[in-house]
Amino acid sequence: MAFDRPWLRFAVVSAVLAAAPGLACAGGVGFTDDDINNADDGPSYFGFVREVDGPGVADAKVTASLKDRGALVTRTDIMGVYKIPGFGKDINPDDIVISCAKDGYTQANVQRQPHDPGDTKDPIEVECYLKPK
Repeated sequence: MAFDRPWLRFAVVSAVLAAAPGLACAGGVGFTDDDINNADDGPSYFGFVREVDGPGVADAKVTASLKDRGALVTRTDIMGVYKIPGFGKDINPDDIVISCAKDGYTQANVQRQPHDPGDTKDPIEVECYLKPK
């Protein structure tokens, strides 16, 4: 290859470095400044849907339910990652139930990571595990 020319080496390195931030989020769910909750939102939710002792499950349905008030449904990306925006501040985050489903699987376990109840900024991590039928 002709990397003995300094300007060509500089051009290639610059192109790779410019593309690197985009590669980090390619095909995944990224958190950006748009994910910062406004003053009326409660914390958002995120996590993985995985096979028990296995990889992430792509295109799994993730449901965030609030008893007697409805539900919000989203799907996982190719790596099994999902994110759900925050509900209103008047909603207790512990009242939100996260579940997951996909044809050919049954839900095995849902694991909510510890979260400071007074924190309305940081998202709540909830992992959901599926097992093949």
